[in-house]
Amino acid sequence: MGIAHDDRMRAGRIALAIGLLVLVSKVSAYLLTGSAAIFSDASESVVNVAAAALLIWSLAVAARPADLDHPYGHGKVEFFTAGIEGGLIGVAAVMIAIHAGRELVVGVAPQQLDLGMLLLVGGGGLNAALGIYLMRVGRKTGSLALVADARHVLADVWTSVGVLGGLAAVWFTGWTFLDPLIALAVAVWILREAAALARRAVEGLMDAADEPLLDQLVASLDRERPPEWIDVHGLRAWRSGAELHVDLHMVVPRYWNADGLHAIHETISARLMAVEQGTGDAVVHFDPCRPRHCAGCAMADCPVREQPCTARRAITRTRATQSLDG
Repeated sequence: MGIAHDDRMRAGRIALAIGLLVLVSKVSAYLLTGSAAIFSDASESVVNVAAAALLIWSLAVAARPADLDHPYGHGKVEFFTAGIEGGLIGVAAVMIAIHAGRELVVGVAPQQLDLGMLLLVGGGGLNAALGIYLMRVGRKTGSLALVADARHVLADVWTSVGVLGGLAAVWFTGWTFLDPLIALAVAVWILREAAALARRAVEGLMDAADEPLLDQLVASLDRERPPEWIDVHGLRAWRSGAELHVDLHMVVPRYWNADGLHAIHETISARLMAVEQGTGDAVVHFDPCRPRHCAGCAMADCPVREQPCTARRAITRTRATQSLDG
């Protein structure tokens, strides 16, 4: 299926393997200390392992080629798994809050914090290296699933840092009531992360406009723009996994021949696909120019010009995304 797919699958397997190692270290730390804060960190690592397993499955499904039932491929599965991951994180946050609340009432004091914190440091270091690796591979191969998982893993690193800071305060002060309070703070943080993941999944499944992506596409179209690219409207772009799909209308000279239109289509497609260095397709609908376009058309020696060119208008996101040529 290609080198990019192999890189994505390798990254997914590494995420699962390291996730299991980190989970073992955090569970061991919890069993040693009985700390509610460490329990909260370990609970999120359970989600990381489940997310890594889902990641491998979604990458395998997303790599399937387009077919009659899925003409745009299977890449949307990555948003689906992100939504599941968000739900799992939400469940983990509720479990952490319940556990922390019980510990706050009962007043259990954590034990052997020095060793427990050492295990957390090791797990956090592994997570940091994993997150950086997943982000690099995800951006290189255009995998939204890997980038999303990288962000989740890196967020877990900050969770561990917060837990370590809180446990250090418990260790130095002896104020054991701080331990469940830290766990409650972690639960709130994780719940916020779950909501963000769910929102991104819904936006992806609903093909919400990606304004930064549109800005990149518009800049690519406007850069070194030949005179025959008179204007653009009806620009739409959406992702399906690592695939980028673009649809747009371009106003061209109405006397242009089919060979010229084909060459324009090939050039535009290559430019747009180079924006994220990924794969996909661009569909260009060609609209013939009208007299109203003459004032903004830079074509030299135009045989149908009705008025001189006064100022060529730049292609902007606002103009390019209009449904009609205006």
